[in-house]
Amino acid sequence: MGLAPLTRPMGQTSQTDSSRFNLIPLSSCPILGGDMRSGLPSGVVFSGRSFEAASTNSLSCCGSYNVRNSLHQGAAGITDDGYLIFAVNSWVGGRRCTVIGAFDPSGKPSAPTKPQQDLLGKYFPTTERPIVLDTKAKSDIGLKTTGLNPNVGVYVGNKTIIFDLNGKWSDGAFEAGATVTTDFDGRLQSQAYKFAARDKEMKAALSAGYERKGTQTTETLEASLDRWSLAGKRTRDGASRDRQVDLSFRATDKMTIKASWKPDVKPPSTPPRVTSYAFDNPPAVPNYSNYMITLEIKLP
Repeated sequence: MGLAPLTRPMGQTSQTDSSRFNLIPLSSCPILGGDMRSGLPSGVVFSGRSFEAASTNSLSCCGSYNVRNSLHQGAAGITDDGYLIFAVNSWVGGRRCTVIGAFDPSGKPSAPTKPQQDLLGKYFPTTERPIVLDTKAKSDIGLKTTGLNPNVGVYVGNKTIIFDLNGKWSDGAFEAGATVTTDFDGRLQSQAYKFAARDKEMKAALSAGYERKGTQTTETLEASLDRWSLAGKRTRDGASRDRQVDLSFRATDKMTIKASWKPDVKPPSTPPRVTSYAFDNPPAVPNYSNYMITLEIKLP
C-alpha cells in the first residue's frame, strides 16, 4: 500500500540541509488499468505540494509504492533559482532504473544539470547511470541514457520523433553516432551519421559525416596529421552541387596557411549593380574565385 507523506502544520517554514533546495512532500497511488495488451495505462503516479517537507524525515519528501513485485519511489524539490527537479526510482524484476528531470521557472522541460543531479542524490539514492529528461532542440523533449555506451536518446518534437545514438570505443579512439528523424507515421524526415577516429601518439585524426534532409545531402571528410589537415565537403540538392576542398598547414600556434578549391563556384551571368554606400560601412565584396590562399593570424 502507499506511504502517506508526513507533514507539519500549515504555515511552518520548510527546513532543509541546504538553503538551495526546498523539498516537496510526495504521496503516491497506483494506476491499475490492466496490462500492455489491454491498451490501458498501468503504473504509479506521484503527487504533492511545494510546502512543508522536512529533510530530516525522508517520508515527508518522498513517496513510494509496491505493486506486482515492483517498487517505485519518487523525490522532488525546488531550487533557489526556481527550477523544479525530480527523480523516480523503480525496481522491476530485480533491476533498478532511475529517471531524472527538471522544469525551468516558466514550466518548460529542461535537461537537469550535473549540480542539480548531485543535489537530488543527497536526499534520494539514484543509479550511477540514470535516464535523464533531455532536450535536443528548443521544440522537443525526450529521454536520454547517461553513463552507458552507447548512449541512446528519444525525443518528441513538432510532429516528429527523433532517435539519437552515440557511442565510443577503445578509450575514445573511435566514436560513431546517428540521428534519425521521422514523423508520427514513421516516414523518414532526415538522417545524419558521423564517425571519428584519432591516434594521440601520432597526432592523427579522421572523421566523416553524412546528412540528408529532404532532397539535400551533405557529405564531409576531414583528416589531420600533426600540423597538416585536409577537409572536404560536398552538398547536393537535385541537379545543383557545391564542393569545397581545404588544405591547411599550421605554421605556429597562432598562424595557419590554407589553400582552398571551390570548383562549382561560378560568377553570375550579369554583373551585380553597384550602389552607393556609406564610406564607413561598405558592403561585402562577393568572391567568385575557384582557388584561394588565405593566411590566418590569431591576435593575443
